[in-house]
Amino acid sequence: MPPINRTTCQSDKILRDTSLSDAFDCARTCHLTDKPKTCYYKFVIERYPVSGQACDLCTPNISNTICPNCQCVPTDGVQRMALTVNRMIPGPSIQVCLGDYLVIDVVNKVKEDAITIHWHGVFQEDYQYYDGVPQLTQCPIIFATSFRYQFMVKNSGTHFWHAHTGLNKMDGIHGALIVRDPVETDPSRKYFETDLANHVIIIADWFHEESTERYPGRNAGVTGQHPDTFLINGKGQFTDANGTTTNTSLEVITVEANKRHRIRLINSFCATCPGQLTVENHNLSVIAIDGNDIEPLVVNSIVSFPGERYDFVINTNQTPGSYWIQLRALDDCEARSIQQLAILQYVNASGTPASSRPTYSTGIPVGAVLNPLDVSCNTPNPTAICINQVKTAIPIRRIVRQTKADYQFVIPIGFHAYTQQEIYQPNQYAEFIVPGPGVSVSATLDGVEYISPPSPPLSQYRDVSPEQYCNSQNLPRGCSSNCKCTHLLKVALNSLVEIVLIDTSQVEQLSHPFHLHGYAFRVVSMGQPLGPYSFTGNATVITTDYVKQLDSEGKIERNLDTAPGKDTLAVPNNGYVVLRFVANNPGFWLFHCHFVYHQIVGMEVVIQVGELRDLPPVPRNFPKCGNFEPDIYGNRVDPWLPGRGRWGPPPFGPYGQLGPFGPIWPTS
Repeated sequence: MPPINRTTCQSDKILRDTSLSDAFDCARTCHLTDKPKTCYYKFVIERYPVSGQACDLCTPNISNTICPNCQCVPTDGVQRMALTVNRMIPGPSIQVCLGDYLVIDVVNKVKEDAITIHWHGVFQEDYQYYDGVPQLTQCPIIFATSFRYQFMVKNSGTHFWHAHTGLNKMDGIHGALIVRDPVETDPSRKYFETDLANHVIIIADWFHEESTERYPGRNAGVTGQHPDTFLINGKGQFTDANGTTTNTSLEVITVEANKRHRIRLINSFCATCPGQLTVENHNLSVIAIDGNDIEPLVVNSIVSFPGERYDFVINTNQTPGSYWIQLRALDDCEARSIQQLAILQYVNASGTPASSRPTYSTGIPVGAVLNPLDVSCNTPNPTAICINQVKTAIPIRRIVRQTKADYQFVIPIGFHAYTQQEIYQPNQYAEFIVPGPGVSVSATLDGVEYISPPSPPLSQYRDVSPEQYCNSQNLPRGCSSNCKCTHLLKVALNSLVEIVLIDTSQVEQLSHPFHLHGYAFRVVSMGQPLGPYSFTGNATVITTDYVKQLDSEGKIERNLDTAPGKDTLAVPNNGYVVLRFVANNPGFWLFHCHFVYHQIVGMEVVIQVGELRDLPPVPRNFPKCGNFEPDIYGNRVDPWLPGRGRWGPPPFGPYGQLGPFGPIWPTS
């Protein structure tokens, strides 16, 4: 890593408080004998131009995400407005040791948006109020205010942070959060020699217009919610319809020869296409998924979905030089031939790869694939390895291996297609997206469309009406289908929970990735017994009853011995997954599709674990929010107005009683 200007790491708060450590001090090799650090970060969120005038002054180097030294945000060279944290995309890289205490002050300078930050993959055990879900665990951070997130990191791994409000993540608010084990206890340490701060790859899908331009969506012009391109660590090049390619730089991952390097891949996509990553002439030895250690698995390429993370080791035993890294779009983005490139460069080698530049159609051979699409996951295939076939390196707890779970939730994934008459009724304001011309849909889980409560139940439980909540067994009065509520499932603390997700959405080339907050689950089964869905009608559509029948006949085998841990998993198209976790972390935890457009139109559910008494106390002076609907005074004078005393509603009472601005007296 090049020399770092330490002053750019240090805020005024660090200079005033010597007990705090900066980003550079916290990004260190971890040892059992070291004392934990209190790591301080300040995130300033603002609307900011990419490929703007700042790029005339400097170009960010590889240390910029640890200690910012340049305010140029290059992306792919196409100018647009974005949302940035500290004028970076990705934002600051948080790299700490297990047991460190994180303090992040988030300042919202975006006048038209309220924002929260979610720490994706961090369990937040004992720190539930800082999970960052708007209207569930906290009130959004409004313009001109700041919010301090502070928590101890108790689970190691490759995590990341991102906005969890509306579409803000799509416009640039995301970054790495790496929590390292002490080298003495890291179960994967024997597989690599280097684990560098700059060996993190964040991939993101990218639009050439702000995300709200696609929401709800158009019937003409630019339709749907597909990205224009990808970015690798915020960089890339774009070729337009005329064949003109931008002259921006590609990301370069620098490695020493003849070493085994740990590389951390973070998928920060938001739209519906997965990405396939391949490194020219180099195998990828995968050692962890979503922060969970696995038995090493050697493949040639990795297919990842939004929210997933993969740690792999590259052995740099090839001829010193530069090699292409190719990221290709799959599923419903294949027709658009979306791809992005980066370079793996050996130290002191030429920066230009010797081979021809890969194209989408003539790319790097993909070879053996981890997490492939539309394959059978019930039989071993050395060239197509499903997630349920990956073996954990950490023993599974005995309670997870019991035959029957304490709770089983069978949840079909679906869409509700609106008619024009239905969606455009006077005084009705349903959430919807337009995925294509003439189509308007909302998203559901078990037939329920999620809507947020007016106050976060985690800290303001009594401010939310019980009628706000529902589930398929307790629907709102007068509703039998496409019901709207705060979808909630409640389980007892320390119980074993099994979730069966079934893709009944009937959309081809679409696999929904689901993320569970507060936990890692075990992937005990997954399958696609009827093949992928097809609009041509050649495939049989999977149903909830069909999966239940398979299960009752013993045809859904559960791997309770070596099932890997994950917190984000794609449900096979027209298929199912079976997940298990021990509900030992009390709180209100969101479980949702990580396609952002699906999430914001209803594809979410809250899992309440335990009772209010099981939670830590609400932090002192924690922000509150909610509805403000006072009594209507009509032609009476509002008693809140000073000097306008008349009879008013309680608590003001008659003349002479103390009001908010002093005693209330007649004015005439």
